[in-house]
Amino acid sequence: NGVSKTYDNGVKALNNISLNIPTGMYGLLGPNGAGKSSLMRTIATLQAPDSGSIIFDGIDVLADPQSMRLRLGYLPQDFGVYPRVSAYDLLDHMAILKGISNKAERKEAVDGLLAHTNLFQHRKNAVSGFSGGMRQRFGIAQALLGDPDLLVVDEPTAGLDPEERNRFHNLLVSLGEEKAIILSTHIVEDVSELCPNMAVLASGSILLEGNPIELTQRLNNQIWRKTVSQQEAIEIEQNFAIISKRLFAGKTIIHVIADSAPEGFEQAPANLEDVYFSTLLKHRQQNQAA
Repeated sequence: NGVSKTYDNGVKALNNISLNIPTGMYGLLGPNGAGKSSLMRTIATLQAPDSGSIIFDGIDVLADPQSMRLRLGYLPQDFGVYPRVSAYDLLDHMAILKGISNKAERKEAVDGLLAHTNLFQHRKNAVSGFSGGMRQRFGIAQALLGDPDLLVVDEPTAGLDPEERNRFHNLLVSLGEEKAIILSTHIVEDVSELCPNMAVLASGSILLEGNPIELTQRLNNQIWRKTVSQQEAIEIEQNFAIISKRLFAGKTIIHVIADSAPEGFEQAPANLEDVYFSTLLKHRQQNQAA
């Protein structure tokens, strides 16, 4: 509630952010530099905000960070691993740090998480030699130690190939709906495929929040598309609010937002990408006007 953070270099990373995050998957969608990682680090008790409060299930997170940490699993955007240490030994070491002191209980937890993340067959291999997708799955395994009530995952699918991304999505879905899972990402498909609730963050502020399906339905009958040459795209850009421009098989497909069909355009079904890009476009236009 009302969380703000300005860094020493003058960058205002978070600007009066208020969110109510239920159990289940919650998508925090925004471009690079939007403040997503700053918010994740603040929720994960790695940095304190300049103002505002964070309450988790009755815990005042800023006043009592240790109580939050006991119930938190965190997968940061980048994490280092010890060289030459096997997946099993590293997870076992992290389980000790997490407070699982009983050896039998720890072995059961470590074996179970390696199996759940499909890494059990690689348990004797060094994590430093894992592929990007395997490392991210190991990251989820360590985040799930101690069965946390809140899971924070920051840009987990960036750089993964499509097959590994699917595998990671299935893993996140398998965690069930009894945990609160905050998924921070700049990839629209991550949110559209996984999250029943979401917010769009840009320039340190929340621009939009709600259910992806309902947010998409608001744009029905307002999205129009046309396949054009690059030169035509430049001309159209001067006359219409282009929300996205993409290439498909060498052709440029543009989406514009308008109440009625511009000449030569056909109606396109709205999707979450249209919601996201139109929200960012409106935000840029407001900033330019200001």
